[in-house]
Amino acid sequence: MPDKLAKTRRFGALAIAFLCAAHTAAAAEIKVLCIPGMKAAVDALIPEFEHTSGNKVSVTYEIYAGQKARIESGDFDVAVFGRAQIDEMSKRGLIASGSIADIASTNIGVAVKAGAPHPDIHDEAAFKHLMLSARSITYTEKSATGVYLTKLFTRLGLAEQIKSKLQLQPGGAMTTPAVAQGKAEIGIVLISDILATPGVDLVGPLPRDLQNEVMQSAGINAKNETPSNSKAFIEYLRSPTAAAAFESKGLQPATH
Repeated sequence: MPDKLAKTRRFGALAIAFLCAAHTAAAAEIKVLCIPGMKAAVDALIPEFEHTSGNKVSVTYEIYAGQKARIESGDFDVAVFGRAQIDEMSKRGLIASGSIADIASTNIGVAVKAGAPHPDIHDEAAFKHLMLSARSITYTEKSATGVYLTKLFTRLGLAEQIKSKLQLQPGGAMTTPAVAQGKAEIGIVLISDILATPGVDLVGPLPRDLQNEVMQSAGINAKNETPSNSKAFIEYLRSPTAAAAFESKGLQPATH
């Protein structure tokens, strides 16, 4: 009887070890490329997804232009960028057909150092006055927001007048820190970036007629070997739980 009991215990221990090994083998790392403007919300959501799915999520936050090398090499499972960029990737065969899903939209805001006076930006005239009177202005040059702002300043006839006071940032997550550190008086960047950065205040969104709302969308790498895991992550980003997180961080969840 003791021998039988000992064998049963050994079998049970081996079974548990096998199940643990199987779970570990089944776990996957989901590599995500994402814009910095969604970092606060996505970081807050990842722990629950990892806990419930058993998979690990590894995110690289950088603007689309800064992720080109990894995009071209296919070193990702899920990409989260503006819909125009995701559609471009799809046309090039980099994103799997039928995998694109809208996640949340972003809007542009104006930031000042925490505690500084909040300038008037309620309409186009007020915004133009701020741009002309500000000592320094910063934004991320090659981000979707930066490209839009460069065109906007040209359209408003401000490009040459403010050229000398511009401090153009080369990469994501650099604009708001520059304002927080007092290196620039005015920052123009996604509202979600402003809310996520200590040391800066949100003055408000750009005036409605100057605003550039962009839908951030997700797509799965066309060569992804485990698309079901990536699909589950995208579905999670479209869940009610995710919607609440996005709203709390200054983004507008996509309407499902």
